[in-house]
Amino acid sequence: MLGGIDMAAQAKPGVQERILLHLLDYSDFKDSIEVPFALSQMGIANAVAIARSNVPRAIAGLKEQGILVERQAHVKGVSRKRKAYFLTDSGVLLASETWERLSEFPVTCVLDEQPAVSTTLGSAKSVLPFEMRPVDIIRYIDEHNRLDVRNLSADLVERDLSKHVEKQLVTSLADLPRLRHFYGRATELDNMVNLLEARATTLLVPGIAGIGKTTVASKLIERFMHRRNLLYHRCQDWEGSRSFFESVADWLASMGNAEFSTYLAATPVPQPADAARLLVEALEGTPSLLVIDDFHKVSDTVLHQTFQAMSLALLGSEEKIGLVIFSRSFKPVVPTKDAEGRIASLVLPLDGLDPESGRKLLTSFDSLEDEQWLHIHGLSRGHPLVLELINRGASAGAFHETLENYVTVEIFSKLSAEQKRVLSALSVFREPVELEALAMQKLDTDELDSLVESGLARQADSETYDVHDLIREFLLRSLSVALREEFHGKCVEWYKKQSQSQDILIELVYHTIKSGQFDEASALVVKEGRQLVSQGHMELLGLIEQIETTDLEADVVVGMAQLQGDILALLGRLPEAEEVLGNTLDLAKKATNEQVQAEILSSLADVSRKQGDSDLSLSRHKMALKLYISLGQARWAARTYNNIGYLLRRKNEKSKALEAYAEVESILQDSDDEDLIQSQITLARSLIELGEVDRAREHAMASHERTSEMGDAVMH
Repeated sequence: MLGGIDMAAQAKPGVQERILLHLLDYSDFKDSIEVPFALSQMGIANAVAIARSNVPRAIAGLKEQGILVERQAHVKGVSRKRKAYFLTDSGVLLASETWERLSEFPVTCVLDEQPAVSTTLGSAKSVLPFEMRPVDIIRYIDEHNRLDVRNLSADLVERDLSKHVEKQLVTSLADLPRLRHFYGRATELDNMVNLLEARATTLLVPGIAGIGKTTVASKLIERFMHRRNLLYHRCQDWEGSRSFFESVADWLASMGNAEFSTYLAATPVPQPADAARLLVEALEGTPSLLVIDDFHKVSDTVLHQTFQAMSLALLGSEEKIGLVIFSRSFKPVVPTKDAEGRIASLVLPLDGLDPESGRKLLTSFDSLEDEQWLHIHGLSRGHPLVLELINRGASAGAFHETLENYVTVEIFSKLSAEQKRVLSALSVFREPVELEALAMQKLDTDELDSLVESGLARQADSETYDVHDLIREFLLRSLSVALREEFHGKCVEWYKKQSQSQDILIELVYHTIKSGQFDEASALVVKEGRQLVSQGHMELLGLIEQIETTDLEADVVVGMAQLQGDILALLGRLPEAEEVLGNTLDLAKKATNEQVQAEILSSLADVSRKQGDSDLSLSRHKMALKLYISLGQARWAARTYNNIGYLLRRKNEKSKALEAYAEVESILQDSDDEDLIQSQITLARSLIELGEVDRAREHAMASHERTSEMGDAVMH
């Protein structure tokens, strides 16, 4: 569940302030021969949570001002002398003044089995269950100045301070909702932790909507906080594999490994086997946990196959690497065993809460008789979301055969007409939406407070709202087609007013289709589709398939079908791609559009190559080439000659391949079009493989100089 987030949290003290507080605790060692590890560069880095390599830069200003001094000293636990750092007399004075100011810094302590306590940095000592220095408290507080000590201990704090190897743990938890309360699930969590601690493994945790999957995911991450590198990724309906890959690439880059980012930049649609191998290799040598939530929302086979390959690759790993997938689907999305019969993944279904834990959710009941509780538990089957709704005022007096019937009769039927409109409008959006988007529809947004209070809507932050998937499904089923299209039309108006990023564009396409505006949707797909696909938005395929083409112009139908076939080819669905592109070629011929015919022939040639039919691929490329030449399309002709050369090299017909590459050189001589640079780079690589080193060097240097002049850093 999402709790309220303090948007005005005071900024965390800066690095230099933290260094001053840290060194103040060790001011008595200024003249000592042997000094604590805490005064070394690594000790300071551990204390203030920065990389050791950044310590000299962080203290440079303090040294220049005479606030601290540096000298070689015997560091306890280290065999040879190391640089150590000490506050001067003026430094001690400044550090004391800094502490006097920061002692009033507000901190919220989250403790076991009791409400959170609001206190200050200076007073936190009296609240905490074990000793923590102020600089340690600052290190562990989050962006809202909350210190969660439920998974901390004095030993863990000491271990973090005494690390002699620079290996900072990295967390990427941007999508993780904050919990308001949590009860039960101790057995389920203990089982997951024990399995993940035992060896590198994959866990699949299926459960119905609202059963608490995201809550358990959050608590599982808490169990491994400060112990492993952590990534939480929440899948969305509109996302494909690209979104996950970009999240994990940023995470790995923060850990100092940019190989996956480089691979991603060069590969619009990563190959599952390659992606899985690179991911597992990048995680070797560092304890890590990847938690994937709402996996049932993703239909992208690339992501499914990547996780399947990862689960098998983890079998051979001796590192502490865990992959945990939470999903509403009970289908085995990853293999349970490998070819040798070894267990590759384990399925741990999530059921309703046990009676004792479920009863704790009913905080609004002053007294609850056993008989009444047994009735409520039987009604809810321990379902946390239903218990939450009952706790907030939904009726618990009547028995219903199904959960769906209960929600319909006891909750939705009792809402006012305006509350239903607000909830329905909120449900039509696929992502949390700003208050302004609802106000634009002339809805009474004051109703949101009561809807949030009753648990039907959720407040992500002060201006953003959404609904739980379970509630969304009930609402959307209850809307008439006309009303649903009306709400989607309002969404279209909202997204048209937003800055046109790729994420906004895909939402605009989705809502335009759902509102029945197929002319406008198809025009968007034809205009922006290739750019969206290049950014990894393979979900565009499913959207194209929803567009009714009966009343559309022929050239628009051809453009969409061509894009559809290309996406199918990228996804490896080659027989379907062959069929769609073949039919589209016939339509393009009827329309006498030679440019589109040539492009489709090039796509079909690529499909033939992937299917292993080099002769058919060559034939199709040559047909496309004739059309490109007649149209004067130098860029497409050069690209096609390169493809022909590649196929001839594979057939070991070196002389014919060189003839094709000579044609590329001829095109390059006759044109200085910047669009030809990529073909020249491809040509240089090909000539190297054919042993034509001098020619290859000439083209490589020429493209190097031109990309430098253009300022194209990626291609350069």
